[in-house]
Amino acid sequence: MLTYKIGTKVSYAEILSGGILRLEVSEAEVNNISIRFLDRKTGEPTLGKTQPETILRQLTTRKGQAYNRAQVKRDVETILTMGIMEDVTIIPQPVGDSSKVDLVMNLVERPSGGFSAGGGISSGITNGPLSGLIGSFAYSHRNVFGRNKKLNLSLERGQIDSIFRLNFTDPWIDGDNKRTSRTVMVQNSRTPGTLVHGGDHPDHGPITIGRVTAGLEYSRPFRPKWSGTLGLIFQHAGARDDKGNPAIRDFYNSQLTASGHDYDDTLLAKFESIYTDSGDHSSAMFVFSVEQGLPVLPEWLSFNRVTTRLRQGYEIGPARLLLSASGGHVEGNFPPHEAFAIGGTNSVRGYEEGAVGSGRSYAVGSGEVSCRMFGPLEGVVFGDYGSDLGSGPKVPGDPAGARGKPGSGYGYGVGVRVDSPLGPLRLEYAFNDRQARRFHFGVGYRN
Repeated sequence: MLTYKIGTKVSYAEILSGGILRLEVSEAEVNNISIRFLDRKTGEPTLGKTQPETILRQLTTRKGQAYNRAQVKRDVETILTMGIMEDVTIIPQPVGDSSKVDLVMNLVERPSGGFSAGGGISSGITNGPLSGLIGSFAYSHRNVFGRNKKLNLSLERGQIDSIFRLNFTDPWIDGDNKRTSRTVMVQNSRTPGTLVHGGDHPDHGPITIGRVTAGLEYSRPFRPKWSGTLGLIFQHAGARDDKGNPAIRDFYNSQLTASGHDYDDTLLAKFESIYTDSGDHSSAMFVFSVEQGLPVLPEWLSFNRVTTRLRQGYEIGPARLLLSASGGHVEGNFPPHEAFAIGGTNSVRGYEEGAVGSGRSYAVGSGEVSCRMFGPLEGVVFGDYGSDLGSGPKVPGDPAGARGKPGSGYGYGVGVRVDSPLGPLRLEYAFNDRQARRFHFGVGYRN
């Protein structure tokens, strides 16, 4: 019995001596590509909300090309990554001319948007029984105008924290052939200033940092595993005391703004390049970022900030070794609250948030060995080290020196992690080099 798959054609057949049959088989040509939307519940054809051209521009398969199953499979995966489809299938159907096939794309759309609520943990140090807890409320629309544009509106509120965000993203700008995306962002936030300006004082409450930010960013892939982002961001930021009044110095008499005014204004030009080996957290990753303050007006701040992060994972039998490092440097006139804070759940464990130091420069390294225990539970052993590289006194006002922070330190310990819809829930117990010990709880992977 002789069989062959749809999408191929027998272009030549010959019977050779000895009863051998010689066939020449070639790929069929794609004649037409059509889209059919199916109802999520009944599976029957229905009207779709997504514009057909929004889907078709994602395809690498084109009319007139040879039909290639592997290429079609990649197209299906690409459409699913858009985040607006629940199910995608592409079915080849023969036409009258046996050398051609029609491709019928069956699409099941996801709900376009909706409201959600959740919670998290702040990295700032707060007091009270609900210390660090944050509640959130959000609205998102993942397919605005049926063109895969994304709208996200969120509000987070904690004991001290409050963050309002508005993001509008076009994942692929019309008329662009490089898959360039564009994001417009507006944010109004109030966060604890404890990472740099914390400390107990009987007559003064905590400092908070208020920021109003607006920006525009363009991103595009350079190569299969490389992507880059260019952006322009304006920030209006200043500090407030526990009564909500503007403050330019903290209770250690360290300055809180770079300009000496109630607020600092900064226009930042940003470039970021990211390499990711795969979507798995233990895969290789490298991030390099540069920000430059543009003094368009004389009172606007001018500084340069460079940061980098890298990560590499290794499988060692049933265990996994994850090595990570990060570092950065700031040159120029910048607000003290923008100094690199070292110590805490996502930095050097065993220390409180920002307790190792805060500097113009920093370096943090971490090593973890994790192993699956049973079910969704994973055990981990870790060690961290961080330093301000002697740059703490170079921060305006030397807030780390005023608080007696060591400037460098290490921590080590053990922990457990549980998979959840929010990401891994992390509970860790750590010791530091000053014979102190501390529990850390986090949601999601470390930065």
